[in-house]
Amino acid sequence: MLWWALYHNPEKHPNLDKSELAFIRQDNEPPAVKLPFFTALKTVSKNKRFYGIAIPAFMAEPAWAVLSFWVPLYLAKEHGMDLKQIAMFAWLPFLAADLGSVVSGYLTRLYTRWFGYTRVNAVVASSVTGAFLMISLALIAITRDPYITIVLISIGGFGHQIISCMLSALVVESFDKGQMATVNGMRGSAAWIASFLFSLLIGVTGRQNWLQPAVYRHGFFDLIGAIFLVAFIAERRAKRA
Repeated sequence: MLWWALYHNPEKHPNLDKSELAFIRQDNEPPAVKLPFFTALKTVSKNKRFYGIAIPAFMAEPAWAVLSFWVPLYLAKEHGMDLKQIAMFAWLPFLAADLGSVVSGYLTRLYTRWFGYTRVNAVVASSVTGAFLMISLALIAITRDPYITIVLISIGGFGHQIISCMLSALVVESFDKGQMATVNGMRGSAAWIASFLFSLLIGVTGRQNWLQPAVYRHGFFDLIGAIFLVAFIAERRAKRA
């Protein structure tokens, strides 16, 4: 409601003078050329940077499916927690994920300030940091303490959301205005296809002891995605003559 009441297009903003409007316009890109969907998809699919975003999204989303749908069952089955205990603690990974969304932007600034990274490389480094934080899910295998388990899962939620935010940022940094919607849509499709396949796998193996190894393995999937991210997106320094 506040946005609806207070937002004004810069062209019609009552408190914006001509010099301020000109300052805003100076960085505007030319209007995007609208292409038919399949033409845009064909163009994007030839760009390796698209795969540097789509593959990490594909590798990351099953872990979020675990956090979203299976953590309560995991805590009950593997740690014997009752409904009251689960209600007290199962929300913490989602709070950590929200914090990851906030921290991710500051993390890119730190990488730029400390190491002099370009904007793209700072975003890549932040996403790789999130991938390493996801290893916390694998560390669940070495503890039987349910509260340490919740902390490790929360770290995983924090790391996942850093990755998710940084992949969205890379769409903006790596593609022009006319391709952003297509790339971001296909990134989301890759993520949800992965989530669907993981859920399907759970359905097929539901009677087996699938849950514990599924949680552990997702700690390493994001590192695989990070390899593609660095290979296809990270900017290299120009070689000296």
